[in-house]
Amino acid sequence: MNFKWQSVVALVTAAFLCVSSSSAFASFRVTSSHTQHKVSSGKFPIHTACMMPPRGGLIKIGMKSAEGMSKESEAWRGSLEKLIESHLKTDGLTIESATDPLSSGASDDEIGKVISQVQEKLHTLLPLVNKKPGQIAKSAYTLGDKVGMLPCSENSDILVFVQGEGQVLSDSRATMTFLVGGPAQDALVLVTMADAKTGEVLGLIQLYPGDGFPENPEGAFGSRLENELWNMNIASARKRPRPDLHQFEY
Repeated sequence: MNFKWQSVVALVTAAFLCVSSSSAFASFRVTSSHTQHKVSSGKFPIHTACMMPPRGGLIKIGMKSAEGMSKESEAWRGSLEKLIESHLKTDGLTIESATDPLSSGASDDEIGKVISQVQEKLHTLLPLVNKKPGQIAKSAYTLGDKVGMLPCSENSDILVFVQGEGQVLSDSRATMTFLVGGPAQDALVLVTMADAKTGEVLGLIQLYPGDGFPENPEGAFGSRLENELWNMNIASARKRPRPDLHQFEY
């Protein structure tokens, strides 16, 4: 697990991870999105996206301690990336990978260095963004023009960052939680969008899951994600009916 990223998520999710009551836990689970006005108004049309490598992972809560789940985390990151990419494609976006050199002639090491620098900038910016997400609409946040050094930047409208952190329970811990309360199984997925040329943060989606998020990200997040893309007016999302989210009401 990327423990540096975990420290950011700990800050973001302190209000809902490891709470003692499942009902209190549910009250904080509000999937939401924030968008820059030029995106939601359609003045900045989005047709192409560059996917940054996903970050984050899973931890398992036992009776006495928590432990990382490296193999499961890697698989989950890949599933989240495919989930976001699939929905963006469904909404009409052309997708490229930030790790693809395309015609730039850049080496893997050169591309990796730029990706690391851009990811680090997002890492330091996220606590402020999550504290005041409404400022996204006012163009308050930027990742800097370093993003323009990514080979995919030239042909992309936006960069898409996928970060997820989740906790699952051991069987014994789940039984204890059911009987007397304790930590709940849950997760948070952040989808951040930035201008691929200038680095301006254009949008943020905060996704809280339904049941079965480790094994079935689409079932847990899919309709919620599509609803937020609809709200944000991303690509052709509004050409389809708004997703029915009644199944997710508590």
